[in-house]
Amino acid sequence: MTAAVAAIAAELPLWASALIIAGALLLITAVMAMVGRSMIRKATPAAPRRTMASVRTDVAEIKERTRR
Repeated sequence: MTAAVAAIAAELPLWASALIIAGALLLITAVMAMVGRSMIRKATPAAPRRTMASVRTDVAEIKERTRR
């Protein structure tokens, strides 16, 4: 970051070059946040399939035993 500010400061005042770099970093951060938010919205919650199948089997077994 310092090297980028120094490179731009060769043509512009130091405060202006620091402001440009800060704006670029803010823009990059905003884009990355939007991409991450989009990815999170597309994600589906993980379902414990084996556990769900095991619970269904257990419930069926309990129902069967209570009928006897």
